[in-house]
Amino acid sequence: MEKFELDPIEYPLGKRIKKELSLLALLLVIILFFVGINVVYLTTVLFMYILLLLLKRNRIIYKIEFDDNESEMSLSYYYLIFLRGKQKIRYDKIVFKMGLKRYGFGSSIETLELFKAKILVGEIRKEGKWKWTEESINQIKKKLISINELK
Repeated sequence: MEKFELDPIEYPLGKRIKKELSLLALLLVIILFFVGINVVYLTTVLFMYILLLLLKRNRIIYKIEFDDNESEMSLSYYYLIFLRGKQKIRYDKIVFKMGLKRYGFGSSIETLELFKAKILVGEIRKEGKWKWTEESINQIKKKLISINELK
């Protein structure tokens, strides 16, 4: 069993809260500036933000395990800042893509995207939020390529 894990310094609770809730604070300031205190707008913004955080693209992958005996990959991730999740993907269902991906205004970050068939499961980034080391990304990529060759 091979195991790759993001450095715990990269995803402590305080850092997750600060990075994920900064957009919500900005949205609330804009709403308060243009609309004032309006319960309906504030509730709507909170509801939409929670829905946005539930999207699969927001998963913070912090651990990947490859089990060659069971022929499956296990991903551990955070979603909604506090909640932990785990997903297992059989080797024959794994699809991956490495390339530049846009985040925010004009920033492109090299990202390894992991799919279960055609469904996005999570992303591993080389820079920015929740960055992994280049060495671990290269090792994960090599392992994924070797799995693809076995199919």
